[in-house]
Amino acid sequence: MIALHQRRTKARRMRRLRRIGTWVLALGGALVLAVGLPWLVWRGPYLLDKGYIDTTTLGQAGGSAALITGLRTALVACAAAIGAGVALVYTIRNYRLTRRGQVTDRFTKALERLGSDHRYVRIGGVLALEQIVQDAPEQATHAAQVLGHFVRDRAPARPGSPNGSDGTSTTTDTSLPMLLEADIQVALTALTRPQSRTHVDDFERLYLGTLHLPGALLDGADLTGAKLVGTNLTDARLFTANLPGADLSQANLTRAYMYGVNLTSDPTNPELFTANLTGPNLSQADLTRAYRSGVKITGDLARGMAQAKLVGTNLTGADLSQADLTGANLSQANLTGANLRQANLSSANLGDAILTRVNLGDAILTRAKLVGADLTDAHLADANLTGADLSQADLTRAYLLVANLTGASLFGANLCGANLGTVEGLTTEQVRYAAVSAETVLPPGFRMDGGPSTT
Repeated sequence: MIALHQRRTKARRMRRLRRIGTWVLALGGALVLAVGLPWLVWRGPYLLDKGYIDTTTLGQAGGSAALITGLRTALVACAAAIGAGVALVYTIRNYRLTRRGQVTDRFTKALERLGSDHRYVRIGGVLALEQIVQDAPEQATHAAQVLGHFVRDRAPARPGSPNGSDGTSTTTDTSLPMLLEADIQVALTALTRPQSRTHVDDFERLYLGTLHLPGALLDGADLTGAKLVGTNLTDARLFTANLPGADLSQANLTRAYMYGVNLTSDPTNPELFTANLTGPNLSQADLTRAYRSGVKITGDLARGMAQAKLVGTNLTGADLSQADLTGANLSQANLTGANLRQANLSSANLGDAILTRVNLGDAILTRAKLVGADLTDAHLADANLTGADLSQADLTRAYLLVANLTGASLFGANLCGANLGTVEGLTTEQVRYAAVSAETVLPPGFRMDGGPSTT
C-alpha cells in the first residue's frame, strides 16, 4: 500500500508539473509574439549589424537602408517559419487525436460484431481487431485481452473443470464437440500470431487453461508463457510452435502434431522458464524434432506418452521417470543424462538414440528396438530387456546389474567394459558376435564356445 500511495503521489505531482509547464510555455510564447518579435524587427538590425550601418545616411538612398530592410525581411520570414512549425505540430497533434478516435470507433464496431448471434459476423469482428492491430500496434494488448476473453467465453470447458466464477464446473457434458467452432479458431489464430504477439505487453499472458480445444490449428503460433493447464488439445496442430515458459501441466495432447515445437526458455529472458509438461497426456503426440533441455514430463502410467512420436527430439536431462512410453518412437532422440527410471518402454523404438548416462533402472524395455543406440555409461540395473533388439548398440561401461536379457539380440553390440556379471537369461549365443574386451564383466562360469570376439 505504501508503494501504491507513493506511485499515486508521484503521478499527481507529474500531472501538476505538466500543467504548469504548459501554461508557462503558452504565456512565454504569447509574450514573445506580442512584444519580442515587434521589438526585434524594429531594433534587431541596429544590434546585429551595427558595424555596417551608417546612421547619418539612413534617409538617403544607400546600402545601410537596404541592409536594414533585408535583415528585417529575414527576421519576419524566420518568425513566419517558426509559426508554420508550431502550426505543423498542432496539425500532427490533431491528426493523432483524430486517428485515435478513428481507431476507437473501429474497435467499438469490432466489439459489437463479436457479440453477434451470427458466426460469420463474429469472424468479421475478429478479423477487424486483427486489422486494427496491424494499423495501430499500440492497441495489440487491448485486442489480445478482448480476444482472450472471447475464446474463454465461446470455447467450452473440459468436463469437471472449475471454470466458473464461483469455482464450480461450468460444463458437465461428456459429449463435447471434437472440432472447434470456426470463430474460435479464427480468434485463436489472431491471438497467437507472432506478428501480433510482438506488440503485446510482456505481462499479458494467454490464459486458456481447462478449455476444450480439440483439433486447434496453432502451427507457428507464439504461445510464450501461455497458461494451458488442463487444456484439451487432442489432435491439435502445433507445428513449429513456440512454447517457452508455457504451462502445459495436465494438458491433453493426445495425437497432437508438435513437429519442431520450441519448448526451451528464451536465453535473453532468464526469468522465462522452460515449458512445464508435468503430468500431460501425450499419447500418440508427435514431438518430432522438438527441443527441450531438462524437461520434466511426469505423471502416472495411465496418463503417459504411449505411441508418442519423439523422433530426433532433444530431451537432454529429461525427467521421464515412470512415464508410459509404450510403442513410442524415440529414434535418433537425444536422451543424454535423462531419468527413465521405472519407465515403460515396451515395443518402443530407440534406434540410433543417444542414451549416454541415461538412468533406465527398473525400466521395462521388453521388445524395445535399440538398434545402434548409444548406451555408453547407461544405468540398466533391474531393467527388463526381454526380447529387446540391441544389435549394433554401444553398451560400453553399461551397468546391467540383475537386468533381464532373455531373448535379447546383441548382434554386433559393443560390450567393452560393460558389467554383465549378474544379468538374467544371458546365453553364449547372444554374445557370440558381440564385441567384448578384457574389461567386460561376464557372469561367473560363463563359457563362450568358439570364444567371444575381442576389440
